[in-house]
Amino acid sequence: MMTIRMGVTALAVFMLVLVVNVSSGRSQAGTPSRGRNTDMNAGQGGHLAAQNTIGDLLRHPAFTGFARLILPWDDRAYDEHMPLTRIGSLLPYHTHVDPETVTRGLNRLIDDATAGKTVFYEFYSDAQRQQQPARSQTGLFFFRGRPGAPFAVISPGGGFSYVGSVHEGFPYAEAISRKGYNAFVLKYQAGRGGMVATQDLAVAVS
Repeated sequence: MMTIRMGVTALAVFMLVLVVNVSSGRSQAGTPSRGRNTDMNAGQGGHLAAQNTIGDLLRHPAFTGFARLILPWDDRAYDEHMPLTRIGSLLPYHTHVDPETVTRGLNRLIDDATAGKTVFYEFYSDAQRQQQPARSQTGLFFFRGRPGAPFAVISPGGGFSYVGSVHEGFPYAEAISRKGYNAFVLKYQAGRGGMVATQDLAVAVS
């Protein structure tokens, strides 16, 4: 059984949550690891704080290979000296972006990655990404709940221009996983319209 809830704002922000029952045995989820590495700085693999910078996020060892997909815009240069206190300026269609909430979601990913758990999955094959290089801008971030529990797929908004995962994805996924459910945050192709984003969602769910 599949339940779909969609809300569209005046800015056509894309927010789609799917809750799908997972058959036991398919999920590889474990219990979240919390509170790790709080005494280490971000450069050494510790937690991020609101005073850390975009550069600290991009170079964090927990995010190696997919760090740019955490940030909202595809193919945009970032000011690596910008502190995370100003990350809301990267999400022009969103308001009330709280840096502490943002870093809490990021730090949950850091905790799981530090514990050796996979926190990011590609859902297009190598051949598919070579055929259409823009597909390399996609993936699923995983926030673990109980093994075999239902899961949610969250597609953050951004008017199809960007993907606001840090504000409208990770915080929700972190809260869902704390309830024992598994949660995925979809990074879809931005700037290519709703049809392409929806196709990415369909491939990710399948």
